[in-house]
Amino acid sequence: MNSETPDWRSNGVRVIPPDSLDPNTPQTPGMHRAAAITHDRAGADKIWAGTVTIRPGARTGAHHHGELESVIGGSPSSVDIVNTGS
Repeated sequence: MNSETPDWRSNGVRVIPPDSLDPNTPQTPGMHRAAAITHDRAGADKIWAGTVTIRPGARTGAHHHGELESVIGGSPSSVDIVNTGS
């Protein structure tokens, strides 16, 4: 590694603990989002990463991810997709 290449061990990996997530992000009815990686928090231009909590039995509102790539993970107990025709 040359001196111009950033060392990912000290400059490229960032751990965002759960108590540091930002709930001040757009919300959709039935869902609660908390951001870990956004433009404001990390300078990211094309990605959003965080947590999304959907309460059991909730019917979430329509939403889109815009021009961002999203990180999806976790282990939902069940997911029902309902096409409302809109």
